[in-house]
Amino acid sequence: MKTANFLSLFFAVAILIVSSGCMPKSPLPLNNNYSSYKIDVPFVAPRSKLCASTSIEMVSSYWQSMTPYVPRLSLLELDERTLIPAKGGTLQIELMAAARANGLLVYPIEPTFDALFAELSERHPVIVLVNRSFSWYPLWHYAPITGYDAKAQTILTHFGDEPNEAVPIATFGELWKRSDNWGVALLPPGRLPASVSAKVFLRAAYDFEKTGMTNEAIIAYETALSRWPDYVPLLFALGNAYYNSHRISKAEEVYRYILLIDSKYPYALNNLADLLFHTQRSEEALKLLDRVITDDVEIQTLIKNTRKEIKAKKI
Repeated sequence: MKTANFLSLFFAVAILIVSSGCMPKSPLPLNNNYSSYKIDVPFVAPRSKLCASTSIEMVSSYWQSMTPYVPRLSLLELDERTLIPAKGGTLQIELMAAARANGLLVYPIEPTFDALFAELSERHPVIVLVNRSFSWYPLWHYAPITGYDAKAQTILTHFGDEPNEAVPIATFGELWKRSDNWGVALLPPGRLPASVSAKVFLRAAYDFEKTGMTNEAIIAYETALSRWPDYVPLLFALGNAYYNSHRISKAEEVYRYILLIDSKYPYALNNLADLLFHTQRSEEALKLLDRVITDDVEIQTLIKNTRKEIKAKKI
């Protein structure tokens, strides 16, 4: 992307949109009054074809200034992880993978202004993808949203050559719509997103854990329990993370708590049985497996294999 030509191109596109009559007068939902927000996200000057890594760097620097979070990658390493030379840019999947490698959880937000403003209200910058041109000649660009000016009806964003550029919300809405309103909140493990569901949180935290950052994922799971204390899939993920990091007593505590909520939850019964087996309590482990009643072939196979292992190698 030619950053030197960014502003002239951006405003030229905006004028064409307005003159074509296709821009809505206000993309905001009716009867919604949003407050003004401004997030102090450090600004990094745009670099050709590297808007994805630049956006991650800006958001990472923000969290580094606000929390104990420490980035794991340099800007050069982010560049190497995001840029696809053959495409001259970055796909969303590469941006998200690089953000995780940098120690941040990635939460895709709902494609709505409500979700965007919910994150901004918690001082969470959101990286969005916009098409600055036309569908038949796209110019894709990632940028962090840094706030909203309610009086001026402008979105604040590190969009081009100046920090906190004020973009009319209707113009922004039209450009954002071309990516189906794609956006992600990047948060350190101890912060919860404002707008996503427990299911979306769990997927984001599990994807993060799979990168090998188990201890950081545990912090995320534990933090999430303040919002969803009895959400069994979350508890199960936390129990497994404890078990995988050899925090055996904590894992057992969580598995047993799950069974207080759902006494027949098969995966907790299986994993607790496995834990008991490996801590010299084979008889109790087998009794737990006897409690599993299911028609699910996959679960039946799992229980059968665990039972077989316990009987073959009773400790």
